[in-house]
Amino acid sequence: MADTLFKSYEAIGNREDLTDVISMISPTDTPMLSRFGKTKAKNTLHEWQCDALDSASTAGVVEGSDVETVALTPTERLGNYTQISRRMFRVSETQEAIDHAGRASEFNYQASKALKMLANDMEKTLHDGTGNSGASGTARELKGVRAAITTNVITAGSSALTVTKLNELLRTIWAQGGKPNAIYVNGSQKEAIGSFSTPITRNVNAMDKKYTNVVNVYDSDYGPLEIILDRYATTTELLALQEDQFKVAFLRPVTKKALPDNGGGPKGVVEAEYTLQYGNEKASGKITGLAA
Repeated sequence: MADTLFKSYEAIGNREDLTDVISMISPTDTPMLSRFGKTKAKNTLHEWQCDALDSASTAGVVEGSDVETVALTPTERLGNYTQISRRMFRVSETQEAIDHAGRASEFNYQASKALKMLANDMEKTLHDGTGNSGASGTARELKGVRAAITTNVITAGSSALTVTKLNELLRTIWAQGGKPNAIYVNGSQKEAIGSFSTPITRNVNAMDKKYTNVVNVYDSDYGPLEIILDRYATTTELLALQEDQFKVAFLRPVTKKALPDNGGGPKGVVEAEYTLQYGNEKASGKITGLAA
Protein backbone atom coordinates (compact mmCIF):
# COMPACT_ATOMS: atom_id res chain seq x y z
CA MET A 1 0.00 0.00 0.00
CA ALA A 2 1.39 3.45 -0.95
CA ASP A 3 2.55 5.77 1.81
CA THR A 4 -0.06 8.55 2.16
CA LEU A 5 1.64 10.48 4.96
CA PHE A 6 1.10 14.18 4.30
CA LYS A 7 4.36 16.05 4.85
CA SER A 8 5.12 19.73 5.35
CA TYR A 9 6.84 19.86 1.95
CA GLU A 10 3.51 19.49 0.16
CA ALA A 11 1.53 21.70 2.53
CA ILE A 12 0.12 25.05 1.47
CA GLY A 13 -0.94 27.62 4.06
CA ASN A 14 1.64 27.00 6.76
CA ARG A 15 2.40 30.30 8.43
CA GLU A 16 5.91 31.69 8.08
CA ASP A 17 8.16 31.56 11.13
CA LEU A 18 9.19 35.20 11.56
CA THR A 19 9.86 36.28 15.12
CA ASP A 20 8.80 39.62 16.55
CA VAL A 21 12.38 40.34 17.60
CA ILE A 22 14.42 42.67 15.39
CA SER A 23 18.16 42.24 15.90
CA MET A 24 20.24 45.39 15.59
CA ILE A 25 23.86 45.64 16.72
CA SER A 26 24.72 49.01 15.24
CA PRO A 27 26.44 51.26 17.81
CA THR A 28 24.25 53.69 19.71
CA ASP A 29 26.44 54.72 22.66
CA THR A 30 27.31 58.44 22.63
CA PRO A 31 29.65 59.22 25.55
CA MET A 32 30.34 62.90 24.85
CA LEU A 33 26.71 63.71 24.15
CA SER A 34 25.66 61.85 27.29
CA ARG A 35 28.40 62.99 29.69
CA PHE A 36 28.86 66.65 28.77
CA GLY A 37 26.69 69.17 30.58
CA LYS A 38 23.79 70.86 28.79
CA THR A 39 23.05 74.56 28.42
CA LYS A 40 20.98 76.93 26.28
CA ALA A 41 22.22 78.78 23.20
CA LYS A 42 20.39 82.02 22.37
CA ASN A 43 21.84 82.76 18.94
CA THR A 44 23.55 80.95 16.08
CA LEU A 45 26.85 82.24 17.48
CA HIS A 46 27.09 81.01 21.06
CA GLU A 47 29.72 82.91 23.06
CA TRP A 48 31.40 82.73 26.45
CA GLN A 49 34.39 84.30 28.22
CA CYS A 50 37.67 82.94 29.58
CA ASP A 51 40.13 84.54 31.97
CA ALA A 52 43.49 83.78 33.56
CA LEU A 53 45.39 84.87 36.65
CA ASP A 54 48.72 86.69 36.45
CA SER A 55 51.79 84.63 37.30
CA ALA A 56 52.49 84.36 41.02
CA SER A 57 55.05 86.86 42.32
CA THR A 58 57.44 86.96 45.28
CA ALA A 59 57.95 90.74 45.04
CA GLY A 60 57.49 92.65 48.26
CA VAL A 61 56.20 96.20 48.77
CA VAL A 62 58.41 98.98 50.10
CA GLU A 63 57.19 100.27 53.42
CA GLY A 64 55.38 103.58 53.06
CA SER A 65 55.16 103.40 49.29
CA ASP A 66 52.07 104.62 47.48
CA VAL A 67 49.71 102.18 45.82
CA GLU A 68 50.48 101.97 42.13
CA THR A 69 47.94 101.42 39.42
CA VAL A 70 48.32 98.33 37.28
CA ALA A 71 47.10 97.46 33.81
CA LEU A 72 44.30 94.90 33.95
CA THR A 73 43.93 92.22 31.32
CA PRO A 74 40.45 91.88 29.79
CA THR A 75 38.69 88.55 29.50
CA GLU A 76 38.94 86.53 26.31
CA ARG A 77 35.74 86.17 24.31
CA LEU A 78 35.20 82.83 22.58
CA GLY A 79 32.38 81.46 20.47
CA ASN A 80 31.10 78.52 18.46
CA TYR A 81 28.45 78.39 15.74
CA THR A 82 25.37 76.24 16.06
CA GLN A 83 24.90 73.35 13.66
CA ILE A 84 21.69 71.75 12.46
CA SER A 85 21.72 67.96 12.36
CA ARG A 86 18.77 66.21 10.75
CA ARG A 87 17.46 62.77 9.81
CA MET A 88 14.43 62.30 7.55
CA PHE A 89 12.18 59.25 7.23
CA ARG A 90 9.14 58.34 5.13
CA VAL A 91 6.90 55.30 4.89
CA SER A 92 4.30 54.51 2.24
CA GLU A 93 0.67 54.26 3.32
CA THR A 94 0.65 50.65 2.13
CA GLN A 95 3.63 49.71 4.29
CA GLU A 96 2.10 51.44 7.30
CA ALA A 97 -1.16 49.50 6.81
CA ILE A 98 0.51 46.08 6.51
CA ASP A 99 0.70 43.78 9.56
CA HIS A 100 4.37 43.97 10.59
CA ALA A 101 6.54 41.60 12.56
CA GLY A 102 8.49 43.19 15.38
CA ARG A 103 6.75 46.57 15.43
CA ALA A 104 3.20 47.83 15.50
CA SER A 105 3.92 50.89 13.35
CA GLU A 106 6.55 51.11 10.62
CA PHE A 107 6.46 54.91 10.86
CA ASN A 108 7.18 54.92 14.59
CA TYR A 109 9.90 52.30 14.15
CA GLN A 110 11.65 54.39 11.50
CA ALA A 111 11.30 57.46 13.74
CA SER A 112 13.02 55.58 16.56
CA LYS A 113 15.86 54.57 14.22
CA ALA A 114 16.22 58.15 13.01
CA LEU A 115 16.60 59.42 16.59
CA LYS A 116 19.41 56.93 17.24
CA MET A 117 21.16 57.90 14.01
CA LEU A 118 20.79 61.58 14.87
CA ALA A 119 22.47 60.96 18.24
CA ASN A 120 25.34 59.20 16.44
CA ASP A 121 25.66 62.14 14.04
CA MET A 122 25.83 64.55 16.97
CA GLU A 123 28.45 62.47 18.79
CA LYS A 124 30.67 62.32 15.71
CA THR A 125 30.24 66.07 15.18
CA LEU A 126 31.24 66.81 18.79
CA HIS A 127 34.47 64.97 18.01
CA ASP A 128 35.24 66.04 14.45
CA GLY A 129 33.46 69.32 13.69
CA THR A 130 35.86 71.87 12.19
CA GLY A 131 33.77 75.04 12.55
CA ASN A 132 32.12 77.10 9.82
CA SER A 133 30.08 80.29 10.11
CA GLY A 134 27.96 79.26 7.14
CA ALA A 135 26.58 81.30 4.26
CA SER A 136 23.82 81.13 1.69
CA GLY A 137 23.92 77.52 0.52
CA THR A 138 26.60 76.55 3.08
CA ALA A 139 25.68 74.89 6.35
CA ARG A 140 26.97 76.19 9.67
CA GLU A 141 29.28 73.73 11.41
CA LEU A 142 30.30 73.69 15.03
CA LYS A 143 33.90 73.32 16.16
CA GLY A 144 34.36 69.96 17.87
CA VAL A 145 36.63 68.91 20.70
CA ARG A 146 39.56 67.93 18.50
CA ALA A 147 39.64 71.27 16.69
CA ALA A 148 39.04 73.25 19.89
CA ILE A 149 42.12 71.89 21.69
CA THR A 150 45.16 73.79 20.39
CA THR A 151 47.40 74.56 23.39
CA ASN A 152 48.22 71.25 25.07
CA VAL A 153 49.11 69.03 22.12
CA ILE A 154 51.71 66.24 22.14
CA THR A 155 52.75 64.79 18.77
CA ALA A 156 53.66 61.10 18.86
CA GLY A 157 55.17 60.81 15.38
CA SER A 158 53.40 57.50 14.60
CA SER A 159 54.84 55.82 17.71
CA ALA A 160 52.85 53.77 20.21
CA LEU A 161 51.13 55.21 23.25
CA THR A 162 53.26 54.89 26.38
CA VAL A 163 53.02 55.87 30.03
CA THR A 164 55.73 58.47 29.38
CA LYS A 165 53.75 60.17 26.60
CA LEU A 166 50.54 60.17 28.59
CA ASN A 167 52.26 61.61 31.66
CA GLU A 168 53.89 64.27 29.50
CA LEU A 169 50.46 65.37 28.30
CA LEU A 170 49.00 65.41 31.80
CA ARG A 171 51.97 67.37 33.13
CA THR A 172 51.53 69.93 30.34
CA ILE A 173 47.84 70.33 31.13
CA TRP A 174 48.55 70.58 34.87
CA ALA A 175 51.08 73.36 34.25
CA GLN A 176 48.29 75.35 32.54
CA GLY A 177 45.99 74.83 35.54
CA GLY A 178 43.85 72.07 34.04
CA LYS A 179 42.47 69.12 35.97
CA PRO A 180 41.40 66.52 33.39
CA ASN A 181 39.18 63.74 34.68
CA ALA A 182 38.52 61.61 31.58
CA ILE A 183 40.46 60.08 28.70
CA TYR A 184 38.55 59.47 25.44
CA VAL A 185 40.01 56.79 23.17
CA ASN A 186 39.10 54.37 20.42
CA GLY A 187 39.62 50.62 20.79
CA SER A 188 43.28 50.49 19.73
CA GLN A 189 44.40 53.13 22.25
CA LYS A 190 42.22 51.55 24.96
CA GLU A 191 44.17 48.34 24.39
CA ALA A 192 47.44 50.28 24.58
CA ILE A 193 46.45 51.68 27.97
CA GLY A 194 45.47 48.17 29.05
CA SER A 195 49.04 47.04 28.35
CA PHE A 196 50.50 49.57 30.83
CA SER A 197 52.03 47.81 33.82
CA THR A 198 51.28 50.76 36.12
CA PRO A 199 49.45 52.80 37.29
CA ILE A 200 46.01 51.48 36.35
CA THR A 201 42.87 50.26 38.09
CA ARG A 202 41.32 47.09 36.72
CA ASN A 203 37.89 45.59 37.31
CA VAL A 204 37.27 43.18 40.14
CA ASN A 205 33.82 41.66 40.39
CA ALA A 206 32.88 42.11 44.05
CA MET A 207 30.37 39.24 43.92
CA ASP A 208 32.63 36.43 42.72
CA LYS A 209 36.06 38.06 43.20
CA LYS A 210 36.95 37.37 39.58
CA TYR A 211 39.71 39.52 38.11
CA THR A 212 39.06 40.88 34.63
CA ASN A 213 41.61 42.56 32.38
CA VAL A 214 39.61 45.77 31.85
CA VAL A 215 41.15 49.15 32.59
CA ASN A 216 38.63 51.69 33.85
CA VAL A 217 40.81 54.30 35.55
CA TYR A 218 44.31 55.62 34.92
CA ASP A 219 45.81 56.61 38.29
CA SER A 220 48.25 59.35 37.31
CA ASP A 221 50.47 61.60 39.42
CA TYR A 222 48.02 64.35 38.50
CA GLY A 223 44.90 62.54 39.64
CA PRO A 224 42.71 59.65 38.46
CA LEU A 225 41.23 59.75 34.96
CA GLU A 226 38.32 57.61 33.80
CA ILE A 227 38.97 55.77 30.54
CA ILE A 228 36.07 56.34 28.12
CA LEU A 229 35.82 54.03 25.11
CA ASP A 230 34.28 56.03 22.26
CA ARG A 231 33.77 54.64 18.75
CA TYR A 232 34.05 58.12 17.28
CA ALA A 233 37.41 58.87 18.86
CA THR A 234 40.15 58.90 16.22
CA THR A 235 42.28 55.75 16.22
CA THR A 236 45.52 57.77 16.25
CA GLU A 237 44.60 60.26 19.00
CA LEU A 238 43.97 60.42 22.73
CA LEU A 239 41.89 63.16 24.35
CA ALA A 240 42.39 64.07 28.02
CA LEU A 241 39.44 66.26 28.99
CA GLN A 242 38.36 68.28 31.98
CA GLU A 243 34.73 67.50 31.32
CA ASP A 244 33.24 70.30 33.41
CA GLN A 245 34.59 72.73 30.79
CA PHE A 246 32.43 71.18 28.06
CA LYS A 247 28.71 71.70 27.51
CA VAL A 248 26.36 70.97 24.63
CA ALA A 249 24.42 74.19 24.02
CA PHE A 250 21.03 73.72 22.32
CA LEU A 251 19.46 76.53 20.32
CA ARG A 252 16.71 74.04 19.43
CA PRO A 253 16.48 70.74 21.34
CA VAL A 254 16.07 67.38 19.67
CA THR A 255 12.57 67.25 18.23
CA LYS A 256 10.50 64.82 16.15
CA LYS A 257 8.02 66.36 13.73
CA ALA A 258 5.49 64.87 11.35
CA LEU A 259 5.63 66.54 7.94
CA PRO A 260 2.70 67.06 5.53
CA ASP A 261 1.69 63.92 3.67
CA ASN A 262 1.51 64.76 -0.03
CA GLY A 263 -0.36 61.57 -0.78
CA GLY A 264 2.32 58.89 -0.88
CA GLY A 265 2.52 58.26 2.83
CA PRO A 266 3.51 59.79 6.16
CA LYS A 267 6.93 61.37 6.54
CA GLY A 268 8.78 62.92 9.42
CA VAL A 269 12.01 64.50 10.56
CA VAL A 270 14.12 64.51 13.70
CA GLU A 271 16.55 67.37 14.13
CA ALA A 272 18.42 69.54 16.59
CA GLU A 273 20.37 72.79 16.46
CA TYR A 274 23.26 72.82 18.88
CA THR A 275 26.90 73.69 19.43
CA LEU A 276 29.81 72.83 21.70
CA GLN A 277 30.74 75.22 24.49
CA TYR A 278 34.31 74.14 25.19
CA GLY A 279 35.09 76.59 27.99
CA ASN A 280 38.83 77.10 28.41
CA GLU A 281 40.57 74.65 26.09
CA LYS A 282 43.79 74.92 28.14
CA ALA A 283 42.15 72.68 30.75
CA SER A 284 42.33 69.73 28.34
CA GLY A 285 44.82 68.25 25.88
CA LYS A 286 45.46 65.61 23.26
CA ILE A 287 48.11 63.31 21.86
CA THR A 288 48.12 63.13 18.06
CA GLY A 289 49.92 60.89 15.57
CA LEU A 290 49.76 57.70 17.63
CA ALA A 291 50.26 54.31 16.05
CA ALA A 292 46.81 52.85 15.42
